[in-house]
Amino acid sequence: MSIHITYFGMLAEIAGQADESWIADENLTVGKFRSLLLEKYPRMGEKKFKIAVNQQISEDFVPIEMSSEVAVLPPFAGG
Repeated sequence: MSIHITYFGMLAEIAGQADESWIADENLTVGKFRSLLLEKYPRMGEKKFKIAVNQQISEDFVPIEMSSEVAVLPPFAGG
């Protein structure tokens, strides 16, 4: 299955790109995706980030369906 990944802020800098597509296993969860992401981009392990699936911040147990949009988000600054 194919998923589209968008990186934001410093995470895009680490990945060296703002977006990419991955071919992934059918039983992919957010937790498994996080592990694969850290394997591919070990420097992301030094940063805090959230993962959103189809515009929803998601916990590790959430499945990632075929053709999902996945966003890797740095911490939000606010005031």
